[in-house]
Amino acid sequence: LSPKLVARAGYGIFYDGMAFGAGSGSTTANYPFVIVVSTSASDPAHPLVAPNGSIGSLENGLSGFTVDPLAVNGIGVTLQAYEYNHSDPMVQNWNFSLQGQLTPNQSIQVAYVGNVGGHLFTNVSPGANMPYEILPPSTNILNYIQWPSFTEGSTYAATIGNSYYNSLQATFQRRFSDGLDLLADYTYSKCRTDVRDNILNDIGSYRAPLLPGFGIQGDYALCDFDVPNIVHVSGIYMLPFGNGRRFLRDAHGLTNGLIAGWHTNAILALQDGQPFTIGCPSGTTTGLGCDALLASGQDVYAGPHNANQWLNPAAFANPTAATTIGQASYAPLGGAPTQAHAPGFHRLDLSLFKEIPTSERTHLEFRAEIFNLTNHPNFALPNSQTNFLNTKTFTASTATIDAPYDSREFQMALKFYW
Repeated sequence: LSPKLVARAGYGIFYDGMAFGAGSGSTTANYPFVIVVSTSASDPAHPLVAPNGSIGSLENGLSGFTVDPLAVNGIGVTLQAYEYNHSDPMVQNWNFSLQGQLTPNQSIQVAYVGNVGGHLFTNVSPGANMPYEILPPSTNILNYIQWPSFTEGSTYAATIGNSYYNSLQATFQRRFSDGLDLLADYTYSKCRTDVRDNILNDIGSYRAPLLPGFGIQGDYALCDFDVPNIVHVSGIYMLPFGNGRRFLRDAHGLTNGLIAGWHTNAILALQDGQPFTIGCPSGTTTGLGCDALLASGQDVYAGPHNANQWLNPAAFANPTAATTIGQASYAPLGGAPTQAHAPGFHRLDLSLFKEIPTSERTHLEFRAEIFNLTNHPNFALPNSQTNFLNTKTFTASTATIDAPYDSREFQMALKFYW
């Protein structure tokens, strides 16, 4: 656009192939091809006993366990299924940025980056063999699922997920000059999806994936990795002391050896927390899930808002239970998931190092490094304490994100380069 202003843009469509990413294995892992038989010792003093009554000693091994499918009762087994006619997952990415030169060594960039995903692999678990209608509590679910001989809520993987991500990204960069190198960036973003992460799912399972008019789209929520605000700052600074530098520029000998050659670098990370879901303490249906409602006039983050109680228990309410089989109102399923974000991540790492020349080709380097300089605890998601009726422990965090490396650490090192 001008000698000091550049515009960039890009767009792409990306496809994924068929993989086992949406499930825990192939359909050959189902009964009767794979049979899992387990047993355990009755107490520490006695060995394992096989189903046929034989002792599972070293001599007998697993001879007491049968591998004949006809000898296994298939009633109640859990099945795993894949969509018969799947679609290739697709993601469309785009970006637009403006980058301007402030000085010969400094620039600033502002960008919009986004994407949208379709036909994403979705592990609908529980998914298959669930009720197709609202059932009041205590209803016999076996009368309202498609295959009552198999486990309710078997896994079903399908390419039916969707997502979107939009972000504003700003970056300031100073190339190394006058002893200073600096990189600072800020990202404001939002991500929503109806896909659940197979490994790190903190936003809850699907409530009613087979319910007409609800499906997995009824659980469209913030992504597991949705972090609205992210600030990162990193840099290196050569301290201006010693011969030829700004301060004590005429120093020589021992004095110059002590004060010259010092550098410091730092990394600062400030991030919002990830989203999580508050469920219903009391069940409202049979076979379907429930998420808590947000109470009118209450601030979700009111109260102590610390590791002992991150959220306000008065901000959540349990929906009323279903009263009629097949009722038209889906109110018993509650409100939308991901009602709040967990504690954020704040960390400052700092180091000080000095180069000591020993010859034209060799030198020593002394380093002093401090990780988590402020000793700030970064508390993890309070997933195990989400019962808002228990106000004493509600959303209390019992762990930290980066344990065991969360406390302040100080280390020194001496390196010899040749």
